[in-house]
Amino acid sequence: MTKHHAARILIGAGAAFGLVLGATGAANAAPSNPIKTQGGYAQWNADPSGSIPGDSIRACDNTADGWGIEAWLDINRDGTIDRIASTRGHNAPYCTSWKSGNIPEGTPVTVYAVTVNGGIVLEKGGALWSKA
Repeated sequence: MTKHHAARILIGAGAAFGLVLGATGAANAAPSNPIKTQGGYAQWNADPSGSIPGDSIRACDNTADGWGIEAWLDINRDGTIDRIASTRGHNAPYCTSWKSGNIPEGTPVTVYAVTVNGGIVLEKGGALWSKA
């Protein structure tokens, strides 16, 4: 093996090692993809990201149809809705502010996107299973 060939192998191995190190770095926390429901969506943010607090939900209404959107948070997945962010009383398009509160790390949660109008709640739209 020539010195030139050995040097090329070492450079390639070093580059591959650098890619592995870069890939294992801490991921940037970011809100979940939209959890869709009729007329809008909900979002979940487990960890703080810039100005967005961790353990937070928000609801967004995209459609001016008289219906609102709610994000429902079930902490511990026990069937009890522990936190709600609602667009009720606002004209679409509208997103609520992030509604947050500390949840112990690793706690299982479910976030639902729900369409509402007065006392009517349509069947739950999308759901997201995650952890705080």
